[in-house]
Amino acid sequence: MATMHLIKYEGLGNTFLVAIEDAIPTNGGDIARSVCDPSNGFNADGLIFGTPPLAEDIDIQMTLFNADGTLAEMSGNGIRCLAQETFSRFEEKTKLQILTDSGIRNVSLNNLRGEKAEITVEMGPIRGGPDLPHLDFLKHPSISIVRVATADIGNPHVVIEVESLDGVDVAGAGSHIESLWKPVGINVHFVKAENSNQLSMLTWERGAGVTLACGTGAAASSYVAHEWGLVDKDVDVVMAGGQARIVLSSEKVILTGSSSRIAEFEVSLDG
Repeated sequence: MATMHLIKYEGLGNTFLVAIEDAIPTNGGDIARSVCDPSNGFNADGLIFGTPPLAEDIDIQMTLFNADGTLAEMSGNGIRCLAQETFSRFEEKTKLQILTDSGIRNVSLNNLRGEKAEITVEMGPIRGGPDLPHLDFLKHPSISIVRVATADIGNPHVVIEVESLDGVDVAGAGSHIESLWKPVGINVHFVKAENSNQLSMLTWERGAGVTLACGTGAAASSYVAHEWGLVDKDVDVVMAGGQARIVLSSEKVILTGSSSRIAEFEVSLDG
């Protein structure tokens, strides 16, 4: 009977199942839907496969399936979880190059103590995202929009400044707004700047729904908020699952955050 070893990780409230395998199963999306299911599976936001690199300068390759079985180009919290598992297997390493569907990401280990780690990821450049529909279509009764912009950091995001995060129906508003970008979808973030160095954020992620945090979203939202003049280049992004530090530069965005190893499972792939 075929089995797969899964390690469950948490990164700022996002939970991922990590599988270190020789190759990605052809039915990886189906496996993700099964093992991430909150009722019959292990209740995770996604399934990450770490596979051997195809190039000498790459340490490991990352493939992420969302909980609904769709592929995601990149996850700032997910890549730290994969990195922690990789660092734990190669104790002499403190730096990794991980190949994602959005390109190569340089990752550094700040500390690893038991089951917890702090890891920094060079997230790459941010560019303008997909075109915005007319703002009237973005309206939802639970939100009062100040302004909106999109950004792309290997995956698409729409950042919405609101007058207040109190009372925002993240599920209702998020799913409605994401639907405007069908069939590709988009990650939806509601933000409010608390001061020049702190940004509060609520998130609806495509393929996962309401999540407690989003690493790429924290980076994209910080970039957009800086462009709006709301925050400086060094920003703490406060999310329901925890806090991430974002540092913006002209060439790249740097994300630092925590991750934790939670549990391990053996699952049958037959039947």
